[in-house]
Amino acid sequence: DKKDFQPTFARGPSELEMQLDSLQSSIRSMNVRMAVLLEFLQKVEKGELPPDNALLRSIDGLLQQLPLVLAALKEGSAAKPLVELENDYTDTMLLSYLAAVAKTAKSVHVYSEKFRGAFESGKSDPRRAMF
Repeated sequence: DKKDFQPTFARGPSELEMQLDSLQSSIRSMNVRMAVLLEFLQKVEKGELPPDNALLRSIDGLLQQLPLVLAALKEGSAAKPLVELENDYTDTMLLSYLAAVAKTAKSVHVYSEKFRGAFESGKSDPRRAMF
């Protein structure tokens, strides 16, 4: 029966699926906390709650770590931070690529120097066979 057959890779959640589930859970948890924080700030702004300066400073410190969010809040545009984030991502990927190319070039150089050294040492030693 085809319904009873399950390949070995489909029997349980893969590591990637577990990581994605964990990430989704973390994002949901963060969204809940951000909603509570936003509600607190709105109530303070309306005067429904007294301001807690220590907490407001902590919130400010948190927002200072998120410059793209601050830019969106100041300008009222959500598109610009996404463009900046995409540009940062592109720059990071380019730097990663260049680093990989540089590492490969260095490895090729090291091996070519070793080969050249071994080949040249064969010329000076008459007992070694030439290629």
